[in-house]
Amino acid sequence: MIITKTPYRISLFGGGTDHPAWYRKNGGEVVSFAIDKFCYLTTRILPPFFEHRFRIAYSKVETTKTIDEIEHPAVKGALNKYCPELSVEIHHHGDLPARSGVGSSSAFAVGLIHSLSLLQGKHLSSVELANEAIHLEQIELKENVGSQDQIACAIGGMNYLRFGGHEDWTYEQIKLSDSRIAEIEDRIVLIYTGVPRSSSDVQANLLVDLKKKSRTMERTIELARICREILIGQSNLDEIGEMLVESWSLKKAMNSNSITPKLEDIWLKSRRSGALGGKVLGAGGGGFCMFWVKKGSREEFLEKFKFGTHVPVRISFEGSGCVLN
Repeated sequence: MIITKTPYRISLFGGGTDHPAWYRKNGGEVVSFAIDKFCYLTTRILPPFFEHRFRIAYSKVETTKTIDEIEHPAVKGALNKYCPELSVEIHHHGDLPARSGVGSSSAFAVGLIHSLSLLQGKHLSSVELANEAIHLEQIELKENVGSQDQIACAIGGMNYLRFGGHEDWTYEQIKLSDSRIAEIEDRIVLIYTGVPRSSSDVQANLLVDLKKKSRTMERTIELARICREILIGQSNLDEIGEMLVESWSLKKAMNSNSITPKLEDIWLKSRRSGALGGKVLGAGGGGFCMFWVKKGSREEFLEKFKFGTHVPVRISFEGSGCVLN
């Protein structure tokens, strides 16, 4: 039996520029970090005492005799690619809901590949896990997703990601002191709006008329670069909140599906409650929002905001790991 534990992530700046349709011609840069909320997968070889060969338990339970009968697209794709000859049972448990903007689909893909590899005695590095998950989601499943989530979930920590060029992507771990980490965590307010959405569906609109969006995409990259300098330097972290205000407008300009009227109302309410800035996570359209507040003012903000479900989070320096083998 294998149990893997893979973190979800929050992306600060650069989202959208990690899509291969953009970065293979123009390059991309992203600042993101893993959080201490996880996707857990329990996987085992299924004993030969059942009529079925596969049992998959997530929001529903599937029991099938063949891989082709499996409805879950990622499970079907991964089993076909990595272990078509095995009979397996897979159970999923997540700390946060799916389709909510925290990279849950990629965390699942990374954890699944990790589990199936370990089940066969293969140990993949975090970089290999990221690359395999990118290939599974983009090539095998043909999802309209970028490449940052798989990397963040596989590697963990806070990272500056660069896309494009010969290596396709590279990462630089942003090393911070404990006090700087605590100061960053003190400003983050993660709120679940309760609005479900499909990242792939929302993201599809981003890829329309990319040439016309080049200035907006390039400014998004500039904000990622500025954010990196603020984080590693001693600049006032209030500046990130101001940048998130601009980033909210840029997200709307890049993809009209990402910011709905409901999200606009939530944004205005957050600003009236004292948020310096904020963003809808992932592709947008619903799910989680992250707000940036002044040092020591999180409780005051929550008292005024009074919307959605607050999820306390910290930066996780764990990538995808094995809890039990």
